Amino acid sequence: MLISITSELGNICKELIIKKPKFIAVDTEFIRNNLTYYPKLSLIQISYGDKSFVVDALTPGIDLSSIKKIMLNREITKVFHSCRQDIESLFTVFKCIPTPIFDTQAAAMFCHYYHDFIGYSKIVEQYQGIALDKIKAKNSDWLKRPLSEDQLDYAISDVVHLYDLHQILCDKLEENNRMSWFQEEMESVVDINKYLHSPKDAWKRIKFNYEANPRLILTVKAVSEWQETLAQRYNMNRNKIINNAVIIDFIENNVGRVDEILDDLKRNAKNIKEEDLLEFIDIFNENEKDFMQQNYIPPNSYDRSVFDILSIILESKCKENNISRKLVSSKDELAGSISGQADKLFKGWRYDFFGRSIESFLNANSRFEVSVVRSANNITKIRSNLVEADCKLKSTAGI
Repeated sequence: MLISITSELGNICKELIIKKPKFIAVDTEFIRNNLTYYPKLSLIQISYGDKSFVVDALTPGIDLSSIKKIMLNREITKVFHSCRQDIESLFTVFKCIPTPIFDTQAAAMFCHYYHDFIGYSKIVEQYQGIALDKIKAKNSDWLKRPLSEDQLDYAISDVVHLYDLHQILCDKLEENNRMSWFQEEMESVVDINKYLHSPKDAWKRIKFNYEANPRLILTVKAVSEWQETLAQRYNMNRNKIINNAVIIDFIENNVGRVDEILDDLKRNAKNIKEEDLLEFIDIFNENEKDFMQQNYIPPNSYDRSVFDILSIILESKCKENNISRKLVSSKDELAGSISGQADKLFKGWRYDFFGRSIESFLNANSRFEVSVVRSANNITKIRSNLVEADCKLKSTAGI
């Protein structure tokens, strides 16, 4: 059912509230192109019980406030798969975060080891034995109207199967005693700060040589903050402000003085007003002031061999415990934990799972003993033991 009239939307949302479902499945279709900064929400799909409908968010004049009330209703859990981009697209319209959330991708990754983030089609096939056809409308133009039958079928099929996955994965989480970990993760997902994209953190997206002169890293921080600020202000793709390659060139060409940077920005920045260029001076000066007040520590100030060892042990521990490595920690997060630049592994369930072992190891209160073992089916595996400093307490990091 496609809904494009405000009164119809209000009625179906009232019906939903009256039925008081404990959870609903939600998906969105949106366009994120190379012109704009913010995603453009096109469709909102909802399924509960035997009821499913699609809301055309692009209908001129349609009032989506009844959907917003459902998204904020704490008595109704919203079930998504890989919810980050869906939440971001809803946030651009509603200026708030749906809550509470159940993410089926995260739930599955708490219960199984996957090499990478698990896609929706694979999880439906794994748990429900259904092979989805994700090809026929995969590259659709969701901004074009009218929508085709293939597009609507594609959109609605996602939430229908998503609704059924919820209980299956709830049972799996309980079976693996991971529900409390999962709930903690879902609380972090709805943190609004994750969707505000502070310009001051924009430099973390830029891949460059961290061993460069700290003064040049100051350049990257200032330029990327300026880039992000203007991209948000004008709803323009970041690279339409200034290409990231230009930012990296500042490092390679040893460009560190504000007048030199301004000259390059004038040559390379596109569709920028004079006052925007002048704003960069204020941003640079503010970053320079912060730089002078801080004792700069390079983000990769750690022994690479320590990272390699802990990375291998973490991988082994995740496989043995049937939990995805990607869910526990990315390589950058592990590196940040070792160098003291990040604390993600030292909080909550991640600390219980692996962070405590890292902390003890880095503080020289323990050591890891690594060995190779063969399983009953002749598969070679790595097993690691965390041995306390007094050698009286030993725990297996691989179980």
